[in-house]
Amino acid sequence: MTSTLTALTAGVTSFAATNIDDLVLLTLFFARRVPTRRIVAGQYLGFAGIVVVSLLGAWAAFAIPQPWIKWLGVLPLLLGLKELFLGHRGTTVEARASGYGVASIALLTLSNGADNVGVYVPLFAIRRGDVWLIVATYMALIAVWCAVARWLGSHAAVLGVVDRWGHRITPLVLIGLGIYVLAFH
Repeated sequence: MTSTLTALTAGVTSFAATNIDDLVLLTLFFARRVPTRRIVAGQYLGFAGIVVVSLLGAWAAFAIPQPWIKWLGVLPLLLGLKELFLGHRGTTVEARASGYGVASIALLTLSNGADNVGVYVPLFAIRRGDVWLIVATYMALIAVWCAVARWLGSHAAVLGVVDRWGHRITPLVLIGLGIYVLAFH
């Protein structure tokens, strides 16, 4: 039971850490009244691509000796540091949310998923036996994320707070995940 709880916790934590920026984008899509079906389908399609790329990366990591796996924690750590010090210079959230079709939302989700892949590859590599549970958690959380974004998209004050502070939370969580992988695996 402890392993299952740990896997669920890892799934929820890694999803939340890597998808704060997606929550902002989804909120903007909903605020701009893009049809819900398009947003949800695009999010699931793009996220499926992120998971496939991450699974391929974790599969390649199986060739790495187990004691070296902890060094994959450098990826989320560096991504967090980069995000902390450089951010999304020259790219506004509105500019990244300019396409409204299922394919464009999926591509935006996939292209915005470098941090996801950087965190999921080492997570999948160290939690090999629980990957199916973590991926199932992600799929369930996408529905939650879409519901929250739809609610946020109807509240201008909340949208302003998410837009203002979301970019500051993400790097700190990524750095924490990187340190966790480096220290405990």
